[in-house]
Amino acid sequence: MLGEAARTSEDAARYLDAYASAIARLAPHCTAKSVRDNPGISIKLSALHPRYEVAQRKRVMTELVAVTRQLAIAAKKANMGFNIDAEEADRLDLSLDIIAEVLTTPELAGWDGFGVVVQAYGKRVLPLIDWLEATASALDRRIMVRLVKGAYWDAEIKRAQVMGLDGYPVFTRKASTDISYLAAARRLFASPSIYPQFASHNAHTAAAVLHLAKEAGRTPETYEFQRLHGMGERLHDVLRTTAGTRTRIYAPVGAHKDLLAYLVRRLLENGANGSFVYQISDEHIPASAVAEDPIGKILALGEAIANPAIPAPQAILRASAKLRRARPYRSHRFWRGG
Repeated sequence: MLGEAARTSEDAARYLDAYASAIARLAPHCTAKSVRDNPGISIKLSALHPRYEVAQRKRVMTELVAVTRQLAIAAKKANMGFNIDAEEADRLDLSLDIIAEVLTTPELAGWDGFGVVVQAYGKRVLPLIDWLEATASALDRRIMVRLVKGAYWDAEIKRAQVMGLDGYPVFTRKASTDISYLAAARRLFASPSIYPQFASHNAHTAAAVLHLAKEAGRTPETYEFQRLHGMGERLHDVLRTTAGTRTRIYAPVGAHKDLLAYLVRRLLENGANGSFVYQISDEHIPASAVAEDPIGKILALGEAIANPAIPAPQAILRASAKLRRARPYRSHRFWRGG
């Protein structure tokens, strides 16, 4: 469902109505016995509350939990998938508090349709998966985990720089994110309480996931691949016909005025020089480079894993302070003319 963070209570009410209406419209199409064979919906917590922030935790844990629980119960009644979308790193801890509270709802007991989106570019991805596995195991149920590379990289980098943090919450090299994705995939396959969902348009990543699935003794019906509507059709056709895997297609739905933010994120992802989608469309880049092993690429860097083109946030602040000392601002006098 398209739509960014709610700015007002009216925004949140409008998004809640849109989500509820979408679930109601999808419900008649949920005819399969298994939730994995039915349609699903992905929601943003930031769209359901105008003050979704740590400073308003008490209010969020009352109001946002209530509306999220309401939507989850409706999704369970329809026997459809219900994923909590991933957002900025500074909201991760708060989102887990909300997820834990909603999962303990008695009306949701025994339902395997609840899902969480996890971003591999985040440095906390493996502990996050461990937490999700432990939470699902404690509740004696299975949850879905949608593994993506990550959609807010530019914003995370800029926010960390503005705040002058010790480091970045995300990896600064594309190859590091690719490796993180594979490490997370292996961790997902090792968990009996998780139904893995692998969102990718990268052929190397997909091939590696197939290898890890075989290594873990996983059959195609125990996990799925995912792609965005209009992208990666050929790759996922090959996966389905050669490996027998299933593919879920994520389609953006909403008003045209809500499309811009989503479109910009897709352009940033796929227009980057290191993007598989960008490289495979460039006839001048050989196939060997497109499908290069990310582990080998990082090992070749030795200890220089951090991207030198993206200095640590505190280093930027120190350099800025040094420049100000070297070139102090001159005072000026202003006169009112007349």
